[in-house]
Amino acid sequence: MKKHADVYIKKIEDHNDHEVWLVDGVLIRNELNDSFTEYGYHVRFPFIPQNEIWIEKDTNDDEWKYFLENVDFEMKGLAEGKKLEDVAEKADKAERRDRRQSPQMRKIIESHHERKEALEKIRKEKFDEYCNENITVWLINGEFVRTLYFSEYAYGGHDLVYDFVPQNEVWIEDVLEPKERKIILLHELHERSLMSGGKDYEHAHHGAIIVEAYYREHPEELHERLKEELAKNSS
Repeated sequence: MKKHADVYIKKIEDHNDHEVWLVDGVLIRNELNDSFTEYGYHVRFPFIPQNEIWIEKDTNDDEWKYFLENVDFEMKGLAEGKKLEDVAEKADKAERRDRRQSPQMRKIIESHHERKEALEKIRKEKFDEYCNENITVWLINGEFVRTLYFSEYAYGGHDLVYDFVPQNEVWIEDVLEPKERKIILLHELHERSLMSGGKDYEHAHHGAIIVEAYYREHPEELHERLKEELAKNSS
């Protein structure tokens, strides 16, 4: 039996010398590592077997090819003796270049109104329950964000970290299941509140990770804490 067998959903394919598995990302973040997002392999996450690549079930299947290309690029560079941080940067650039070749993306990129048209594609619906007069939370298409702006974007973000997010907005990917949307939103709101108060991103992000971990274990308290964090972002 596989170690951590409960996270496996189904095998997708064989890719080079690796098995590609669809996995339960929420369970991984709750029980193994809360930094796991979208996909990973052994070098990034030692709990993943060396001959496997994991892709989270809450992703768009048309992005899987880009995830695998990124892993291939990193593995090749590591096999040549290069440092992970060096190959990772080049892999992300190559991934973004490939993403931007699709006809739909080229239309937006070549448009004279790229910013406006991009936002119309990215924003899908407001997360009305957690919006107020000062903060707007949008459920968004993460694939468009990764293609147009930042290939490492994963699940959530806000205007104080990403300059492509409009002022006073928080973005949460719509592919996430409802409970996970709220956990990621808590992370983003807490991080944003700390940054508004003068913390730099590194310290604010660390604080948000601690808060996220607590509420993953105490989901019954999550709704009230979300309201508190939304109020902090309104001051």
